[in-house]
Amino acid sequence: MFCPSARISAEVCSVPHLETERDSSRHGLPPNVEKTGLAFAGKPIPIARRDIRERIVKEINYLLLDRRSRVLLWLSRADSLKPVISPILKKYNVPQEFLYLAAIESSYDSRALSSAGAYGYWQFIKSTAQCGPKGCDQYDWKMNINKWKDERADLVNSTHAASKYLAWLNRVKKVSLSGQSEQEGFNDWLLAAAAYNAGPSKVSQRLSQFGAASYWDVPLPIETERYVPRLIALSLIGKHRDFYRVQVHHQRSVAFETLNKVRLQKDLSFVAMARLLNATPRDMWALNTQIPPEKGVFPAKSGKTSIEHTIHVPKGTRQKFLAQLAAHGFTKK
Repeated sequence: MFCPSARISAEVCSVPHLETERDSSRHGLPPNVEKTGLAFAGKPIPIARRDIRERIVKEINYLLLDRRSRVLLWLSRADSLKPVISPILKKYNVPQEFLYLAAIESSYDSRALSSAGAYGYWQFIKSTAQCGPKGCDQYDWKMNINKWKDERADLVNSTHAASKYLAWLNRVKKVSLSGQSEQEGFNDWLLAAAAYNAGPSKVSQRLSQFGAASYWDVPLPIETERYVPRLIALSLIGKHRDFYRVQVHHQRSVAFETLNKVRLQKDLSFVAMARLLNATPRDMWALNTQIPPEKGVFPAKSGKTSIEHTIHVPKGTRQKFLAQLAAHGFTKK
């Protein structure tokens, strides 16, 4: 299903213990979390369990000590992209903590490409991106991939697709837990996140095999063992920046307007777009990364068939751009 952008080495997890002990790591949990408890995606995390606490604290320290510069970049990009990603997550009732899933998957890089062929912001492999669920249109995450466009690299379309896929995993996908009869969805956002990483079949199979219903109680592929605690850890760091002494460089929030179902009379290049809007071609491409840079153009036709385009333009320029397209013969007046 999904393939992550990097392979992570890790020690084999220790046998779970229910007792607790003081953290020996440099970075622990914030005092208010210690006092009131830790919740992720609306679900309490049992940090009184030593094994669970250790896995989360281990990832906090890995991120802050071994990958600090990357975390600073992630948080800066997350702040910049949040105005676009957050409303889409909300639309499908996906918890806001999943904003950080794209950080772990791609570093919010539209052109991130894994060795397994996972591509774009949310690291869809091609087969998954082109095959939505049958008989479940509201969660159809299918994206267009062809010789001139790859929507896995489009922030809006790929975030809609990832949100639908996550929602489908959690609410619709037929799964079997603890040897019980099939149920609709994992109904657990930690398991949904694990399934996003390892694939739903792998997660469901392991849960059934080990008679477990909790992410914490089943051995999963090593990468997935660290994937969910890392997501929790990054969310904690993002929420408690003062406690972890994380100072993030502020980037301007991404802001743009979208034109849908645009039919062109002739090809529209990023150079032409830049001239129409007094911008640079790179700026125009940065808003429309679904178009590979080596193509650099919105084609008017595929063969003899007219194409409907979705085009992003800087915020506040929509009407001007539409008028300029018509005035210069790119669209009908």
